[in-house]
Amino acid sequence: MSEKSIAHSRRVRSAAAGAVLALGLAVGGTGIASAEPETVCTPSTDPLVTCAEEEAVATTDADTATSTETTPEKVEAGVAGAGSAETAGTDAAALAEAEAKAKAAADAAAKAAEAAATAGVDSSAATDTSVKATEAMTQASVEATKAAVESTQAKAEAGAAEQSAKEAEEAAKVAESAAADAKEVAKTAQAEADAAAAKAAELEEAAKAAGSGPKTEEAAQARAEANALQAKADDAKAAADANAKLVADKNKEAEEAFKNWDIAKAIAAKAQAIAAAWNAKQLAITVKETQKVATAAETTAKAAESAAATEVEAATAARKAADEAAATAASAQKDADAAQKAAETAQAEADAAGEAATDKRAIADEKAAEAAKKAEAAEAASKKAQDLYLAAEDAKAAADAAAAKAKEAQAAAAAAKAEADAAQKIVDELKAKGEKEIDNGTGVGGEVIIGEHTDDGSGVTKVDETTAVVNKTGVKLVGYYNNKGAFDVVDYYVTDADGDPALAGSLPPVELALGDTASSSTSGSSNSNLPAVLIGVGVVGAAAAAATTVVVRRKRHDGPGNTSA
Repeated sequence: MSEKSIAHSRRVRSAAAGAVLALGLAVGGTGIASAEPETVCTPSTDPLVTCAEEEAVATTDADTATSTETTPEKVEAGVAGAGSAETAGTDAAALAEAEAKAKAAADAAAKAAEAAATAGVDSSAATDTSVKATEAMTQASVEATKAAVESTQAKAEAGAAEQSAKEAEEAAKVAESAAADAKEVAKTAQAEADAAAAKAAELEEAAKAAGSGPKTEEAAQARAEANALQAKADDAKAAADANAKLVADKNKEAEEAFKNWDIAKAIAAKAQAIAAAWNAKQLAITVKETQKVATAAETTAKAAESAAATEVEAATAARKAADEAAATAASAQKDADAAQKAAETAQAEADAAGEAATDKRAIADEKAAEAAKKAEAAEAASKKAQDLYLAAEDAKAAADAAAAKAKEAQAAAAAAKAEADAAQKIVDELKAKGEKEIDNGTGVGGEVIIGEHTDDGSGVTKVDETTAVVNKTGVKLVGYYNNKGAFDVVDYYVTDADGDPALAGSLPPVELALGDTASSSTSGSSNSNLPAVLIGVGVVGAAAAAATTVVVRRKRHDGPGNTSA
């Protein structure tokens, strides 16, 4: 074939490609990108035909789709091919658009699922925070109640220590006064002993033996103490009963508050009930001990009264004995010495009582400081419990909001998933339709011309009047049937930057389109041939690149006259 004939043939193919592209792109829709016809120029030995001339002629013919050099039979074949390309372009565009929509729907579903998962995590975290806040509030409430009980107990201990200190101070004063009195008695006794030694000794001996009715005084004092202790036991019993009633009342109040969801009031009532119960226990112990002491005091009082009666009789005898012992000076002196010793003992007891009073005062001050500290701690614990209660309420509100958001996100994810499934169903239906068309196709029926290469057409399946698929490589060819019945290739499908099918705008490389065995291929006589359709995959530089992503379907039948894919 001469160089002029080659150039002329290229212009014819370019014109046909322009017609096919014009009609195909008019109805192709989303995903089919237009491309200018492109020719591959090989420098010619004919000086009359240049690359610049060939490119200029090819561009002009592609723009106008009608060239004065185009023969009527080629124009007619190109227009016929373009008419059939409308359906193929529409199906490919619909599939590309459906795949794009399915991909967008799948992406939206994935994002919605991710958002739902994130919202679920946020909801779980908010719920966990709410639970922890509630637990912290409950723990703080228990600690506040415990602190309040300890504060009350510390105040009671401080009060008891203060009372003990005061009693010790009073005892010290009494002991000091008794010591002073003892000194005066000793001094008087010594004077009497000096004045009338014999008589004073006798009187002192009689006083020692009989006294002036101390047993009667002791009996009266024992009786008074027994009565006082019994009254104290009765008061403690009444206080214990009152505390028991207070416990019941506060527990009932707490139950009513819990029923009304008044947590603060319920906690306060429960704390008062616990404090009252604690006091009731202490009072019960006090009642038991006081009653025990009162019983012992009653026994002592009765014994003292019996002794007092005996003392009355002894006093009479003692006075008689005193008259008889009045002359005994030695005894008087002895009593004086005893009085002096008693005075010294009383002074020592007074000193000891003073030291005890000082120690108990220090203890009382320490207990008072401790009670103040525990009262402060109880107040702080109560404030903390109140703050945590408010925090728990805020956490509960946040958890509710997060749960609502998670529910909305889950609903959105479900809706997006439904849309993605619907979009995928459309893609599957379109692919099934395309595959069915390939399955129902027939052999191309003649030679396949790609530029300067002519193949016998075996292993090439006819899809429609303008589209054919190479069984071995899966390359989808675009062209027309010339007047000799050969399929003249003018373009082929590739994948654009967005992953959508698009026309390359040029002839495919022969090795890419037909494979390494293009020159020796036979008419589909082996079941090992795997026809494929390049739908949504790229043909960039090698058949292997396309082979990993094409839709592969084995022919269910083959033969010399039928090599459809």
